[in-house]
Amino acid sequence: MRKLADSLSPFAAFLARHSAIIALALFAVVGVSVLDDYGIGFDTSTHMATGIASFNYILGDGDALLDEDDHNRLYGVAFQTPLIAVERLLRLEDSRDLYLSRHLLAHLLFLAAGFFAWLLAYRLFGSRLVALLAMLIFLLHPRIYAHSFFNSKDVPFLSMFMIALYLTHRAFRRDTAWAFALCGVGAGLLANFRIMGVMLFPAVLGMLALDAFYAMKRGDGSVKRSFANMLAFSAVSAATLYAVWPGMWREPTLAFEAFATLSNHPENTPPMLFRGEFVAWPNLPWDYFPTWMLITTPPVALALAAVGIAFAARLCAADWRAALANSTARFWLLAVACLILPVAAVVALNANTYNGWRHVYFLYAPLCVLAAFGLRALAAIPKPRLRAAAFAFAALGLAAAAAQIVSLHPVQSEYFNVLVDKASVSDRWDMNYWRVSRKQALDALLKIQPSGRILVSGDHHVIQDIRLFPPDDRRRFVNAPRFPSFRVFTGVVRDFEYPVVWKREVYGVAVGAVLDSRAESEAAVQDAYAAASASKRAASAGGFDMYADGGKLAYVNEDCGEEDARGIFELSIFPVDPSDLPQTARDENLEYESRDFPFYDYGALLDGKCVVVPNMPEYPISHVETGQTMPGESRLWSARILYGGHRERYERARSSLSGEPAARSGFDIWLNDGTLTYIKENCDEEDARGRFFLSVFPADPSDLPQTAQDAEREHQSLNFDFARYGAIVDGGCVIIRNLPGYAISRIETGQWLPGEGELWSAEIAVGD
Repeated sequence: MRKLADSLSPFAAFLARHSAIIALALFAVVGVSVLDDYGIGFDTSTHMATGIASFNYILGDGDALLDEDDHNRLYGVAFQTPLIAVERLLRLEDSRDLYLSRHLLAHLLFLAAGFFAWLLAYRLFGSRLVALLAMLIFLLHPRIYAHSFFNSKDVPFLSMFMIALYLTHRAFRRDTAWAFALCGVGAGLLANFRIMGVMLFPAVLGMLALDAFYAMKRGDGSVKRSFANMLAFSAVSAATLYAVWPGMWREPTLAFEAFATLSNHPENTPPMLFRGEFVAWPNLPWDYFPTWMLITTPPVALALAAVGIAFAARLCAADWRAALANSTARFWLLAVACLILPVAAVVALNANTYNGWRHVYFLYAPLCVLAAFGLRALAAIPKPRLRAAAFAFAALGLAAAAAQIVSLHPVQSEYFNVLVDKASVSDRWDMNYWRVSRKQALDALLKIQPSGRILVSGDHHVIQDIRLFPPDDRRRFVNAPRFPSFRVFTGVVRDFEYPVVWKREVYGVAVGAVLDSRAESEAAVQDAYAAASASKRAASAGGFDMYADGGKLAYVNEDCGEEDARGIFELSIFPVDPSDLPQTARDENLEYESRDFPFYDYGALLDGKCVVVPNMPEYPISHVETGQTMPGESRLWSARILYGGHRERYERARSSLSGEPAARSGFDIWLNDGTLTYIKENCDEEDARGRFFLSVFPADPSDLPQTAQDAEREHQSLNFDFARYGAIVDGGCVIIRNLPGYAISRIETGQWLPGEGELWSAEIAVGD
């Protein structure tokens, strides 16, 4: 290419000499422009938390690291911790900025690895054309290109692997302790990115041992240099691995534990579609990920790698001793080893790989190195026409891969090559595991409904991707699983129950869709409102009437606004039989099950009315305590709702009391069989929201609880809220408050409102 450049105009020669930099600049411009087209990767939040823990630990927080029973601590943080450092340095706080910065830096690392692929090929063969094509083979893999934005683990490891391969070649070419120390830095970082990177340690040490062997045979002084190189590489790689992995500071054997999990990853994965059958670890076919690698890699890369393997194998077969002594041939052997040995290890160990071959994307680095050997073989073809045809094949193959990246955007992660029948692809192979179409679906929703709140339902990853939008758009999206206006489906969508307003297809298969469920949701809200209104009102508070029918619960506000709809509803459910509680509640010795939720989780606005219908447990319910709060504010209102026999107790208390009450003030108060019953007909919210005071004076002061005696009080204070001991029964307020078992001389009670003072008070003489 240098001779060609010399014969061209100065500008064309400049372009030829700097083609790699120009290409990388174009890739960078395109990458920045499409940055927010991709959703948040499944593991991104987990790795972000891991990076934060390590960053805080480095800054001195000794308790920041993950617990020892958290398997995520086995992942290195050499990539994640610098991301947190950048976020803190730039003071990024908004979720959009945080996630897009991670997308950008991961993609830039991928592009940097492409440049190192160019450097490696250029150092190996001295041809700018071969180096440029090798770089493009690395960058123009459709699946890996998409993953370079949202996959915060597998592609960064691939990128670091390519960089480490270059540093390895550079170290053997320069043959100095400093070069091998730098190679050790790369190897240590690689192993921290993913522990599988330790494979480079024995490979480099084996090649250095081979150098020492040949040096001893020659009898020259270079044997000392080989051992010095071994020492420099070993010491620096181990030191680097330890230095960049704070978890090892606490657990020095953490790397060994991480390596031990390679063949038994603690991930419980569902069955995966493979060649038309569902398979799952540990019963994966031996060729599971090799097949995925074969059918999802551009044919040009596979063909050139095959040529490279055949070409170099022929050279080694001709004189293998000379090949072992030749640095270029030995690097070909290293690339073959890095490609073949991990495949053999995964197959032999039956490792828990899933979701295609993304766990071993790093194998694409040595495959690209072998493809570069293939390009070098094509460049050595003596006949100009055959040589031109071979390079034309390579150029057309790369153009086809680039065209696939453009046409599939942003779902390039669904790419299959010509080895797969596209007509039956969804019947034979897993598709859209990463659900990257969800971001595209949310973008479409902003156009479908250009103003107002967008009530949307989808899996938690759809809701997570809302964080990628600017704040104004983010506030428009509302997670509404019960009564959504639109339903977002990702994965392979085959049957559409509702009208389709947007969908994305790949190879004729819908991998994402937005369905219009407004009519169904409105009808469901109408039905819920009608059912609630037809039943008996159980309580009223905060503008909401609450209806309890059987085990159901509904809140209805006839005159509802946005203010009423934005709060958090708190719901504590008390079972008749405490053993019905979920195990988590029992482990915490709770008497209730908590189900707090935002309004739109189970509510909807309909014709000026708010209707909320939360999911309730199937076990028999004694009563519920509920209320509504606003972020940063105190509770707006609270209420107590009775079910079954508990409700009947209050109904009996209201209807069975006879004679004159013991006191008449704000409430009529009866004293009966150790129980104080407060009743007020035609009760409203004002009557129910105040706090009640209750002071019980014993006939014998020694009966007081020890705390009251220590405080030198003459009474026991049993103050309470209406929501705790009261209920609204047929429009009336009823409170049942049990009294202590000791003999009582008198009772003082009343009600007050914060900021307003006492509303009423009464004194009841009990006597003997």
